[in-house]
Amino acid sequence: MRQRREPASFEALKAEAFIRGESTLSVVCDRPFDEVALQLEGSIVANDLGILQVHDFGRLLQAKGMALEQNCRVYEVCNPRLAAQLIDIDPGLAHVLPCRISMHDRGGVTTVTTPMPSALMTEFSHAANVARLARTFEAGLQRVLRGLR
Repeated sequence: MRQRREPASFEALKAEAFIRGESTLSVVCDRPFDEVALQLEGSIVANDLGILQVHDFGRLLQAKGMALEQNCRVYEVCNPRLAAQLIDIDPGLAHVLPCRISMHDRGGVTTVTTPMPSALMTEFSHAANVARLARTFEAGLQRVLRGLR
């Protein structure tokens, strides 16, 4: 039988509140979910990104008769200028746009995570300039997440 692993405490994660993995960026916060959500939304707008859609998985799944033990939300965000340039270079990249930022909470810890565009987009396209544009978008996402610390 598989044992349920307890999440790491905030104190254990606090030392690396901004985490850059091989393919993701994450921020760990010790503030309430709704407070972090408001701050995230403000940081998205302040960094010249648009919020295209917000998916609240708690509400979506509750409507289907399922319940989550924690809050879970996904923001679809976009920089229209960069998106247009990427699609002009390689229309096949449309399936990885818009970029997504997810947030969830558990045990008083709210985590915000996003895939790194430089890892994701270059996996699907080797066209010239895709890596440069993906890094530009990624820099904006880093500013968004750093704004939550």
